[in-house]
Amino acid sequence: MVKFRIDKIPKNDKDMEEIQREVEETHHQHEHEHGVEELLSELYLNLQSMQGKVDELSKTAEDCKKEISKLYLIISKLLIALTTRDQNEKIQNLKDILGLLE
Repeated sequence: MVKFRIDKIPKNDKDMEEIQREVEETHHQHEHEHGVEELLSELYLNLQSMQGKVDELSKTAEDCKKEISKLYLIISKLLIALTTRDQNEKIQNLKDILGLLE
């Protein structure tokens, strides 16, 4: 409940204007308090949403790192298989590549 400080009964327009100004000022402060609470609530929800997206992107980045590492391993084994003269080593590297691709 809002309390107003009215020291006297309004007798003229000036007194009425003063009371009206006091009422509007109190009403504005009350609206401002609700606005701040709503903004803070919305900011908190947005922050939680962003944190979820950051976590998801971090996991995706980690998965990409693993896949890139796997690709480099496949390329290295493929180069060995292409450049070696030993048939057994070629076969072994090609089998390793198949295992990595599965």
